[in-house]
Amino acid sequence: MRRHLLLAVVLVLSMAVAPVGAAVAQQQTATPTPAPTATPTANNTTTTSPDDPANPTAAGQARITPEKFDEPFLAVTVRESDSVFETTGPFALFTLSREVEAARISQQPAEAQVLAGGTQVKVSYADDAAPPGETSLYTLELFFTDGSTKEIELYARQTGVSVGASELQEYAPLLEELREVAEQHGYGTSPDELEAYLSWVNERADLIDGFLTKSAAQLMALAIAASMNWLFWLLLLGLIALVAKWIQKRWGGLLEALQNDVGRAERKRRELELAYEEQKQTADEVPLEEVPAVGSNAVYWRDGHGVRSAGQLARMAAFGAHRQTEDGLEQVHGGVEDLDTDSLEDSWLEPVLRSNRIPTAKQALGEIKATLEHMETKHNLGHLYRDTRDDVAQLIQEVEEEDQMMFGPGNAGTGGDD
Repeated sequence: MRRHLLLAVVLVLSMAVAPVGAAVAQQQTATPTPAPTATPTANNTTTTSPDDPANPTAAGQARITPEKFDEPFLAVTVRESDSVFETTGPFALFTLSREVEAARISQQPAEAQVLAGGTQVKVSYADDAAPPGETSLYTLELFFTDGSTKEIELYARQTGVSVGASELQEYAPLLEELREVAEQHGYGTSPDELEAYLSWVNERADLIDGFLTKSAAQLMALAIAASMNWLFWLLLLGLIALVAKWIQKRWGGLLEALQNDVGRAERKRRELELAYEEQKQTADEVPLEEVPAVGSNAVYWRDGHGVRSAGQLARMAAFGAHRQTEDGLEQVHGGVEDLDTDSLEDSWLEPVLRSNRIPTAKQALGEIKATLEHMETKHNLGHLYRDTRDDVAQLIQEVEEEDQMMFGPGNAGTGGDD
């Protein structure tokens, strides 16, 4: 009986386990195992935005600095830091804070070159990369080691200037003159034409130099040979005698007249010098009292200035007064040139006007004028005193005009210039 009971329990358990196994099998069949997903391979040439703050790249962190040169035709101006530059000259050089693998400019005619292990980039332009007086835009692409890229805008100008152009500027005037001379001789102004002109000039110079050198050598040899022959000297002396005789016959009278005229002019000059010294000495011997306009007032001129003759007063008026010092002659006053109508009483005329010795400055000027006229008419010394006499006459006229303004017509100050 126990045996039958064990079999019944086994049968019940088998019937309970069968539905569970079937369900598990059904679930395993309906849900398949998922397949592994393939991981995409990284591409090193994928472009990454350098401006993405969430993903910093070498392009975004790179600093681009233009190199400076001492040459005036090479320059780089920063318009926008690390992105926009203005270049002047046939090339430009940039230093980068991050290494690049390559650099490219797609526009022609310009090219980029990576230097210094990727830390420098050189941009070179052809001569026609920028038209004269204009600016051309070029885009420089930089490819960094991490796969990121960056574009730089370059405004190029004056790309046609060569490295040697600045050194040739000082020769510009010479080249311009060479072009003008070449045109005058029928040559063009191109380099080939100028070279042809210079060749022509050199050929002519060599030809003339050779001819002159040969002729000079021949002439020197002939002269040496002739100088050793007595017949040459005889002929030379005879030729000189004939030429001298012909000149004497043709222009002898004129030469004699010129020779005599030179002697006559010298004698005339000496006569004039002697006459001048004699007239000067005579004027110094004439007492100042003999000048009618001065008369007895001569004593005031003698006491005030020490002048005793008409010649002394005239010289003092014309050339001033001087006194002897240890260093030589010292000028006391400049004569009539120092006189001014506003300060006659305070001038060198003051000693003769003091205490009404001579009543007015106008009368003193009149006596000086009369003395100067006396030297002109009596002693023929007008060439010395004529200008001074005119100056004194002008002073007298100015004094009279001032008197008329002060006192009215007909009531001018007393004194005269007789």
